[in-house]
Formats: sequence, structure tokens, C-alpha cells
Amino acid sequence: MTPVTLHRTLLTAIKKHARIISFDIAHYVGTKHRVYNVPTPVMHDIAKNFAKEHKDIGADDCISLVNSLFHASSFEEKVLATMILRRFPIILASLPASYIDQWLCLLTGWAEVDTFCDEIDYWLRINPASGVKLLKKWNKDPYLEKRRASLVVLCSCLRHSPDPRWKTLAFTFTGALAHEKHVMITKAISWVLRAMVKYHKSEVTYYIQSHQNTLPKIAIREATKKIQTGRKN
Repeated sequence: MTPVTLHRTLLTAIKKHARIISFDIAHYVGTKHRVYNVPTPVMHDIAKNFAKEHKDIGADDCISLVNSLFHASSFEEKVLATMILRRFPIILASLPASYIDQWLCLLTGWAEVDTFCDEIDYWLRINPASGVKLLKKWNKDPYLEKRRASLVVLCSCLRHSPDPRWKTLAFTFTGALAHEKHVMITKAISWVLRAMVKYHKSEVTYYIQSHQNTLPKIAIREATKKIQTGRKN
């Protein structure tokens, strides 16, 4: 099957599970794209089944399919693109930074960006040199979603590795964006600080105490709660 045919098949699967509700889900997740309102577990199942049925897909076809999904018009197609990438770690790890950067440009809202970051953190850990360079670019980018991604993509690295490079980046990026008021940024700063507590508790404590006047209040409140109780709220 060609990437075009595979895309059509996946879209059919998405539409099969579409739900109509009165709640404005698109507004909630912050997307400007069409939403079929497919449950997240179902989306994971679609990606899982695809990977099982096409485990021998070539890198070129896989990348073409994912690229097609990212350029599609619906929220679910874009989310599915990242879920499929996760199922092919060797292909994901081999991607040039330009692909990662271009695909992020096609996403809007916290849900699309955060799903993307949950999968791309693996690419970052496999390609730290090019990954760090790309994150530094995102942290200063005019596009809000890229600035959020520069923070969110670090969370997994911070939770799973004591490597000081991620801590240094987190403090640098947090400081650069602490003045922003948009919830996409303030909430992401909170997540980063909480993620650092596992391996860098004393440093996060000091950082919060010494930046009371610049850090977002929600970040101070939630990170302090994490430090004191070990829970996020």
C-alpha cells in the first residue's frame, strides 16, 4: 500500500470512531483544526494496530505517511502522526532536525504540541547535539507553540535522567520565558520545575525562592507543592 492509501485507511478508522458532542472540544484543546472527538485510547489503538500490521514499512514510506498526516486538516490526523512515529523508534531517531521543526509548525494548541513532545523526547535523547540546538531555537521563536514545546519536551528527560544538561536547559528556558503571561507558557514552566524535583530538588527550591517576583504564580504554587508533598497538586 502506498502512503496515500495508508493515510486514507487511517482516516477511515478515525471517522469510524468520531463522536458528536455539544462541548467545544476544539476550543478546549486549543486547536484550529477539525476535531472528530475520537477517544485518546482509541487513537493509541489505531497507531498500535497500524504498527503491528505494517512493522516492515520502509523508512521513506513511513516518513511520507507521517508527513501527510501532519499536513492533514484534522486534529486526530496530526496526533496520530506522532503516535505512529513513536511505534517506529529507529525511523524516529534517524530523522533530521528540519523534519521535527517543520512538523511542529503545523500544530496548534496545547494538546497537539504536548502529544508531539511526548513522542519527540526520544528523538532528543538519541540526538542531543542537534536536539539541544533545535530547542534553543524554539525557545526564542515567535510561534507560541514552539516556545511551549521547548519546555514541555524537556519534562520527560528531566524525570528520567539526572544528566545536568537538561537541568541547565530547563533553568535557562524558564528564565527566558518567565515574563510571559499566556497559560501555554505559565503551565509549561510549572511542569518543567516539577519534573526537575526528582533529581534536583534543592536547586529547584532555591530557584523558586530567588525568583518569587518573576516566576508565574501557578509555577511557584505547583512546584512548591511538588517539593513539599511529592504530588503535583
